[in-house]
Amino acid sequence: MKVTLALLGGLVVLAVIGAFLSGGEPASRDRLAFTEDTSSSSPTEEVEAEAPVEDASATPTPSPTMKPRSYRGVGDKVVKVKETEDVLLATLTHAGGSNFIVEPVEPGGAEQASIVNEIGAYKGTVIVNEYEGKVLRGFKIKADGAWTLTLKPLTAARPWTAARVSGRGDEVLLVSPASSGLTTVKVNHSGSSNIIVDAYSEGDRDNLINEIGSYRGEVLLPDGTILVTVHADGRWTFTKD
Repeated sequence: MKVTLALLGGLVVLAVIGAFLSGGEPASRDRLAFTEDTSSSSPTEEVEAEAPVEDASATPTPSPTMKPRSYRGVGDKVVKVKETEDVLLATLTHAGGSNFIVEPVEPGGAEQASIVNEIGAYKGTVIVNEYEGKVLRGFKIKADGAWTLTLKPLTAARPWTAARVSGRGDEVLLVSPASSGLTTVKVNHSGSSNIIVDAYSEGDRDNLINEIGSYRGEVLLPDGTILVTVHADGRWTFTKD
């Protein structure tokens, strides 16, 4: 599967080339670009690292097709990565009891908006470097315990292929096949903090849910949706109809 995401007329564009399960090679450069907002993030099920764990000071070696790269540390650190404009997935864990804040850093040292800002233990997968014009060079990590960071290409997002999908905390889902026609989704969330769900389709991004605490309801999945991001602190279930 190849997924290309770019800015066109100020809107998000997702061009999906080939079927999700066609077995094609991932695109060498995935790009999701849109005007930066101030949406906050929260936790999900960790995706297992598919690459050796390295020291936080290590820098991944470049490769034509990005492979997952993992880092670990304890407490506050600055992790340097190979400079890239690509949109990536970041799976993170934290075993501490205090603040866990992760901010992408640009080549000149400017900090992007935090991708994680939580207290205590955390497991989650989020999008990194999605805003137009941003260049990723590292991560500023504030933590009081042990943490891990795994970077992966956007095409490695968890597939949503059946009618029902469930998880816990932050997650990024690739909808396959893309939604078509009038599609509704029943949503259940058992957490106590925010649940924020966004859907990305060709030419647009739609906020489907932005609530606090437990939630049960039904929402419309926009026609052509290929990517869904979930920010939550509890267990959730989505069921398409």
